[in-house]
Amino acid sequence: MSNMGRSERHGPGTDGTLSAIASVPNGKTPRSPQRGRADRQVQRDARRTALIQAAVAVIRRDGPGASMDRMAAEAGVTKPILYRHFGDRAGLVAAIGEYSFDRISAALDKALHSDVTPRQMVLSTIDAYLQFIESDQEVYRFLVHRAANEGADTGSMLNEYISRAGRQVALVLGEGLRAAGLDSGAAEPWGFGIVGMVHAAGDWWMARASMPRTRLAEYLTSLIYDGLAIADSLGPASNWLPEVGSDPAADSRDDVPATSAIAAATVGTPASADADSVTGVVTPLASKRRRSS
Repeated sequence: MSNMGRSERHGPGTDGTLSAIASVPNGKTPRSPQRGRADRQVQRDARRTALIQAAVAVIRRDGPGASMDRMAAEAGVTKPILYRHFGDRAGLVAAIGEYSFDRISAALDKALHSDVTPRQMVLSTIDAYLQFIESDQEVYRFLVHRAANEGADTGSMLNEYISRAGRQVALVLGEGLRAAGLDSGAAEPWGFGIVGMVHAAGDWWMARASMPRTRLAEYLTSLIYDGLAIADSLGPASNWLPEVGSDPAADSRDDVPATSAIAAATVGTPASADADSVTGVVTPLASKRRRSS
C-alpha cells in the first residue's frame, strides 16, 4: 500500500523524476543560478564576437576611416547597442585589436612550435606576422595608424601586443638555448628585438610595398639568423659613404656602390639583375659555407 501511494504521488516512475519535470513549465528541467549565469555569459560573448566581426567587415570595406554608424548598421543594431557592449569607440577599437592580435598570436605560436629547422622556424614566424599585414591591410592600418593616434589607450594596446609577441618569441628562444646547454640570458632581448624589428620593417613595407612579402621575410631572416656576415666584405665606411656635409644626390651610382653591392651579395644575384626576377635568396653565411665545403 505504501509503495502504491508513492507511485501514485510521483507518477509512473519511482524516483519522482517525471513529476518533477511535469511541475516545471513546458517540461524543462530547472537550471541552477550558476548554469544560468554561464549560459548568459556565453550568449553575451557570442554576441560581442558577432559585433566585432561586423566592425572588421566594415573596416575591410571602407578602410581605416570606417565609422561606428556603419559598423552598427552592418551588425543590424543601433550605435547605442555598440556602446552598451564596448563602452565607447575606444572600447570597440580595443576589442577589434584583441580579436586581431589573438589571430596573429595563434599564427606565431604555430610557427614557433613547428617541427622544422631553426632557420625555417625563424622564417615562418616572420612570415606569419607579414601575412597578417598583407591579408588584412585595412585592419592593420586602422589599428596601427588611425587608432594609435586617437588616444593613449589604443597606443598602449599596440604596445601590449608587441610585448606579448616578444614574450612568445623569448619563451621559445629560452627553451631552445637551455636545451642546447647555452646561456638563456639572451632570450628576452633577442625576442623583443626581433619582434620590434619585424614590426618596424613590416610597417615600412606596408607603406612602400617595394618587394614581395616572401622576399622581405627572407631579408629579415638573413639578418636575424645569419647576422651581418657580409659587412666584412664592404671595407671601411669611408670607402663607400659620402663625406659628411656633402650632397648624396650629387654622387653617382659608381661612386656609392654600397646599396647595390649589399643587395646583390644578400640575394646571391648580380647587382644589375631586376629585383622582381629574383626567385631565391642565398644568405651570405650559407654562401661562405658552400664555398668552404
